[in-house]
Amino acid sequence: MNYKIIKTDHSTNFESIKELYYQTWTFSYADLVPQDFLNQLDKSIWHPEKRWNNTLIAVTPDNQIIGVCSYGPARKKQYIGYGEIYSLYILPHYQHLGIGQKLFQSVLTILEQEYKKIYLIVLKNNLAAQGFYEKFDFQRLNILLKDTTDYGTLLETIMIKE
Repeated sequence: MNYKIIKTDHSTNFESIKELYYQTWTFSYADLVPQDFLNQLDKSIWHPEKRWNNTLIAVTPDNQIIGVCSYGPARKKQYIGYGEIYSLYILPHYQHLGIGQKLFQSVLTILEQEYKKIYLIVLKNNLAAQGFYEKFDFQRLNILLKDTTDYGTLLETIMIKE
């Protein structure tokens, strides 16, 4: 698979990233979150352009964005001083080809220059993602986050790398 990893800038096609988020959510989370929640998703809920300076993308030679990983300082106040990985998404057709590993490692390299500790939030029942993060020495904390929506409760857990 031929692709390169680059940092986004103001000229990035953020509509493609929104589409990538949408496709990945509806495919990857089909058995992990309530279907009614997925059915109501709309691309307008994502704003990747706001993180233009904290996002890496995987791009094919014909400039198709096939993966995205965003990061930055901790958003939760109990983790101030930590780095956080906000998202990692690979288009369904390109999953399991090592693109996510390369994107994730590239982001870790950036964050580790500034932060001694890094965390992320993952769906509690997304065992495949948790296994992926464990390969990078992230460990689950015994913390359960509840996000109550009109379509059901989403349970998340925090994973940390120290």
